[in-house]
Amino acid sequence: MMSDWMDILVDDAGDEVEITLRGTFGLLQLPAVREKLEMLIKGPGCFFFLNLERAHFIDDAYLELFLNILNRIKKQNAMLVFISSGKEHRDYFSRYSHILELYDNRKSFRRSGLLKQLKQVGLNYSKQTGLRLSPGVAVALFVILLGWFVTLFSIVYIQNNEILEQQAQIISLENERKRSIQEIERLKSSLGSLQHLGLVVDSTTSHAFGSIRDWVGYLELLENSRREN
Repeated sequence: MMSDWMDILVDDAGDEVEITLRGTFGLLQLPAVREKLEMLIKGPGCFFFLNLERAHFIDDAYLELFLNILNRIKKQNAMLVFISSGKEHRDYFSRYSHILELYDNRKSFRRSGLLKQLKQVGLNYSKQTGLRLSPGVAVALFVILLGWFVTLFSIVYIQNNEILEQQAQIISLENERKRSIQEIERLKSSLGSLQHLGLVVDSTTSHAFGSIRDWVGYLELLENSRREN
């Protein structure tokens, strides 16, 4: 009989496990399907895709089965995704459509999953209205941007003060250098006069005793001049 035919296929791709149900499923097949699904969800996997595209359910008892399987998978910190694009399955799941969601394929699930994550944080997008923010997200975003601008302004202000201080130090050092040059020139002029009098002796060409003799001669010259007067 057609109602006795069923098939369960498994495609394991690491973190993703796709379980495909094919055939007609009634009360007679329910125990076997329950046992098979409970065994499969105990295995490794983060995402379990239950493909119902070619399955036909003739009893509502499978809805309770799917709810139990969904709860067990959630306790494992995994996810159960129902795959089907047929109107028959949408009508069948309509009673629990807020819990048992159907997706046309894996791609549509991933796309809707991103949109759900955005909605969970308060972001909504549509072609008519564009990007919309919930009041809470808008306030949080404003606070973040304000904090970012204040931080940026503080950094710029501190850097400007440091630049001004460095410029002041440079000017002070430059003035000090000019004063030092002027003092060196003044000392050079004073030393030039003493050199002409023979009071300053180059240390590279003379020694200490020569300097002493020059001073003695200079003192004698001063003494003779005083006596003549």
